[in-house]
Amino acid sequence: MAERRRRILHEARRLINEGGLEGFSMRELSKRANVAPKTLYNAFGDRDRLVGFAIREMYDALRQNVKFKTHDRTLPGLLDRAIVLNRGNLKARNYAKAVATIYFAPGTSPDLREILQEMAVGKTSEWLTDLRTKGQLHEWVDIEHLTRHMANMEYGLILDWATGRVEHSEYLFRFAEIVLFSAIAATSGEVSWSTSGSAPKS
Repeated sequence: MAERRRRILHEARRLINEGGLEGFSMRELSKRANVAPKTLYNAFGDRDRLVGFAIREMYDALRQNVKFKTHDRTLPGLLDRAIVLNRGNLKARNYAKAVATIYFAPGTSPDLREILQEMAVGKTSEWLTDLRTKGQLHEWVDIEHLTRHMANMEYGLILDWATGRVEHSEYLFRFAEIVLFSAIAATSGEVSWSTSGSAPKS
């Protein structure tokens, strides 16, 4: 069962890479994965959920294979992860372009877009909530709006890079800009650059 699931998700990622969401066919996937179409729906519910699982599994596998020295709810931690995880896109331009296209596609379900947004911003929402608790976040900042805006900028950058509007050498630098400029705009006072931060105690 586990091997079949891995095979299905692997083939799903191949299909995403080849044709994006518009070219993604459950019938073609069933042929490539050597399973009945009914099996796909029984196991994953619908096409968007299956696509979300396929993309998220690859993202989670990448995170698990990287050991970070920074805490994920600190600014250095967010910056560290943005650079390291997006460095993988440099080796998979077509896949990265397909995922970004899916994010912006009008027909993408809210559930799938939420998965992609979470992948883009990581623990940014939790970090901003920590800062609000410490009084280091501007009162006007809407955390949900800001994280959604950051995800929009990040996937927009991926599309610009994948279509040649951003140079290969500038790609990671532009990602760092998104994280840092968003942090500068949202925060007040002196925000710690500690790499070992932790969540506030309740």
